[in-house]
Amino acid sequence: MFTRKGDRGDTDSGRKERISKGSLAVEVEGLIDESSTIIGFALVKSHWDDMIKDLEKTQDLVFNMGEHILTEGKGRVITADDVKWVEDRTTFYRDEVGKIVLFVEPGGSEESAVLHLSRVTVRRMERHIVALSEEKPIDPVVLQFANRLSSLLFMMALAVNKRLGKTERIWELRKTTS
Repeated sequence: MFTRKGDRGDTDSGRKERISKGSLAVEVEGLIDESSTIIGFALVKSHWDDMIKDLEKTQDLVFNMGEHILTEGKGRVITADDVKWVEDRTTFYRDEVGKIVLFVEPGGSEESAVLHLSRVTVRRMERHIVALSEEKPIDPVVLQFANRLSSLLFMMALAVNKRLGKTERIWELRKTTS
């Protein structure tokens, strides 16, 4: 479908005004869409009901966050309860994983690698939301949610490999020889 409205390089802002497709606000909305898409990819790769349920909710919350930013809190929003849910689910998977040795090199299984890809995509989205918050007010709960979300995806990636019996590759800081 096309409307031709954006042929000059602008788009609807969500607040009944036109803004440049090159604006940081549009970049953030694009990264929110990208994050939801890669989370959707992780969702279809998942083999476990608990992770499927959590990824479905995560996708919904990412879209809610986009609406929260776009409408400046006048539509669906992220709440402190949503941040708590992410924290609780992160703790659930961390308890399953046990001791974590940093730095984990993404991989081990395709499912885990896709969750790591989701994590880094969400981190990029978060960095742009922070940059946007320097231009316009962003509800602090949105920043908290964006910050916590990558931790959840990281713990899920580690839990997947543990469930599959895959050993994580750990990057170790080594002295270089000359």
